[in-house]
Amino acid sequence: MILASEAQRNALFSGLLRSIRVSSSVFARPELSAPWGFTMADEQAAFHIVTRGSCTLSIGGTAESVVLSEGDFVVLPRGVTHVLRDAPTTTPIKLDGSLKTRKRDPDGVFRAGGGGETTALVCGNIHFEDVSTDLLLAILPPMIHVRRQGSRLGSWLGATMDHVRSELAAGHPAAEIVVARIADILFIQAVSLYLEDNADIAESGWLGALRDRQIGPALALIHQHPEQIWTVESLAETLAQSRSAFAARFAQLVGEPPLRYLTRVRLNIAGTRLSSTGEKIDAIATSLGYASASSFNKAFKARFGIAPGEYRGRFASQTSV
Repeated sequence: MILASEAQRNALFSGLLRSIRVSSSVFARPELSAPWGFTMADEQAAFHIVTRGSCTLSIGGTAESVVLSEGDFVVLPRGVTHVLRDAPTTTPIKLDGSLKTRKRDPDGVFRAGGGGETTALVCGNIHFEDVSTDLLLAILPPMIHVRRQGSRLGSWLGATMDHVRSELAAGHPAAEIVVARIADILFIQAVSLYLEDNADIAESGWLGALRDRQIGPALALIHQHPEQIWTVESLAETLAQSRSAFAARFAQLVGEPPLRYLTRVRLNIAGTRLSSTGEKIDAIATSLGYASASSFNKAFKARFGIAPGEYRGRFASQTSV
């Protein structure tokens, strides 16, 4: 048994990156003088750009902090309670709602803190416009930190941050909209960097499963041929494994049984095609291995809480439908 090939792995990564449809928005541009600290709770994915100075970030109730330096970008893909502060020893203030409610100066910035060294941030949310990001979000960690210093994206990130600063300094009405679109690109780059950096070292989760000699080839088969009428037995036989051992190891590494994962992959593909093409629903259902449109409709609604036709209606202006 061999690992999923590099070509197969790259194809899987490309598919995940193509599935990303996001629309970011800036909700705050704080300039904070030490000492300062905020506990932020947001159900949406969030991002922070450090445009000047530095700070620390910790997630939930953990004591461990990461240092965010000038020019760094950090994204919290699933939205989580987190603490931003000038130093790990500063007691944070719990915000009501988020920074969105804070009073701003005429230039769009709000200022707070104790009068010491200043850190400037751009804070925002990332809105996912397509259900096909469901699989991607299940793969990503709670936080992705892209460092300007020491990253192979360092020069690109530096130029990008210079662009962000110049847009905000210009003070024109579209500045925050432009920065939000830059954040969209930063998010895709952050995901790509995470996948590439962890593909060869992950020991658990989806990336760990992809490296596994038994499960990696199965993942590749499911993604390459989702239309096949796969069963646990047929997958195990194709890979010369026993049914029980294959099913147990797949669930252990991936986090769900093989056929449930197959359904997730099929429906994520369907979501992308519904939102970006004019294909008939019957044709999409058949091409993904469903016996009928009704069985496809039932599976789609069970997973995403909305029928395929209703979902497509949300994207009518973006497709040829």
